[in-house]
Amino acid sequence: MSAINVVKRNNTEYVKGIISQLNQSISSSSNDYKRSIETVAYNKTVQKFLSAADPTQKFELFTQLQAYLSDMAGMKEGILDIALVDKDGAVYNLLANANQLTVISREIPRDNLYYFLGFKMIDLPYNPTPVLVAGARIYSTTDFETKKNELGTLLLIINNRLLFGDGNPVHLPEGALVYMTDRNGRLFFTNDDSIKLGEPIPEATLLDEKHKYLIQREAIPDLHGGIIIKMPNSVLLQGLNKIRLQQLIMVAIALVLMIMPLLFVSNNILQPLKKLMRLMGEITLGEKKNLSKRVEVDGYAEMIIMASRFNEMLMEIEDLTDRLLESKRVLYETELIKRRAELSFLQSQINPHFLYNTLESIKGLAADEGSSQIFKLTTALSLFFRYSIKGPDMVSLDKELIIVKNYIFIHQIRFGKRLQVEYDIRSDCLACLVPKMILQPIVENAIKHGIEPLERTGVLRIKGYRDGENLLLFIEDNGAGISPVKLAEINASIERRQSAADILDAYSEYGIGLANVHDRIRISFGEAYGIGITSELEGGTTVSITIPVRREG
Repeated sequence: MSAINVVKRNNTEYVKGIISQLNQSISSSSNDYKRSIETVAYNKTVQKFLSAADPTQKFELFTQLQAYLSDMAGMKEGILDIALVDKDGAVYNLLANANQLTVISREIPRDNLYYFLGFKMIDLPYNPTPVLVAGARIYSTTDFETKKNELGTLLLIINNRLLFGDGNPVHLPEGALVYMTDRNGRLFFTNDDSIKLGEPIPEATLLDEKHKYLIQREAIPDLHGGIIIKMPNSVLLQGLNKIRLQQLIMVAIALVLMIMPLLFVSNNILQPLKKLMRLMGEITLGEKKNLSKRVEVDGYAEMIIMASRFNEMLMEIEDLTDRLLESKRVLYETELIKRRAELSFLQSQINPHFLYNTLESIKGLAADEGSSQIFKLTTALSLFFRYSIKGPDMVSLDKELIIVKNYIFIHQIRFGKRLQVEYDIRSDCLACLVPKMILQPIVENAIKHGIEPLERTGVLRIKGYRDGENLLLFIEDNGAGISPVKLAEINASIERRQSAADILDAYSEYGIGLANVHDRIRISFGEAYGIGITSELEGGTTVSITIPVRREG
């Protein structure tokens, strides 16, 4: 009977260890969610959007808000949706049913930095999905008046199974059951198929009148809920008879041969080894805080030296870990700054404010003097430069085409009937978003290198259509074409990644061109997108552009 009690006591400690691991995993994930709540609640875009009283300003901020919420949701695998509910009850989110979120937001108490509501059933989308909900009230960081300080409510919709990282919290013996409840006693995770999520655990399930189970209960501090593990005694006591026999044999041998030596060895070797192995076990859990622990042992000099060397090794590992984490952080920040600088550099090559102001003056003089041709020319050029220096980085294709048409009109004044233009753009492409000034450099190359050398009429064709989730654009000309050798050089130079200094040298010599467009597309959308060039000498050139379909909102 004592052996059974020992087994049960040991397994009680084992179950407690499992529950401790679960709480550590939940705590780690909940800390991530708390940081996400704080980051979103006090983000400048969120604060501006919820504080905006002007509908126009709110509409302009909406695209930025959607992009920001999407990015934040993607940073943690377990986040299914992020929702903002303003003071009027309007919901701004990615997936979940807005009406449900409005009701849920009222349950978030005031004056709490973070609050885990617990289990909910939410349509994501249109399919009822079991989730955990956390949130917080959002307060203004600039307006501290009591009545105006509260801007709305933030809700985090969390996958209830990914709260543990991989959806499978622990590996338990066969027949063991796990129950996890939220602050309201509702079940949000279990491997017991007989109980439905969202309901309280039936009291009969937790009764053990016939003493068939080992039941262990603990609290979940971060969620104000509880964990219950129910393990059958039949599993715990498997192989007990064999263990008893082995123990009796070992005890008999020890009593006869090693009573005194065992005590000596235990005090001088086994106890230090247990301390050392216990610390090693904690280190293997992978938690950084365990690296700061040290082991102190008494006994043989060899054990003391081994413990000392082990402590020195831990000290070096902790120092190397800190330096590695700091190095990774610095490298990440450096790469991020480099990417932003390259994108900003590629998009800010044209910034001729002085020329735009001069064109406005020329346009005014042309209107006063009655020269309609000069007025139209300067108007087109003025619109072109206004577009190049103002506005967002991404614009709709129809806006981009307006500027291209103005740019071509300027050249038609120069070439007259020698330059003919044809447009074949599908209507479902016009609302698609493209990087600003993506077509003009290619049209410029087609006119300058393809059509200008011709003695006959040059035809420029601009086409566009959708292919699944991709937008395809083509700029074709019937001009002089490119030799195979030169075409290979151009394609090689476009595909080769360049540093900021190389780009600056290339642009100062040749101007913004195909490499600019290609690099901007790759930086914005990834390596799968960009431009392609096909050409035949004296047979014209075709430049294709492939980007993913994006729409406003």
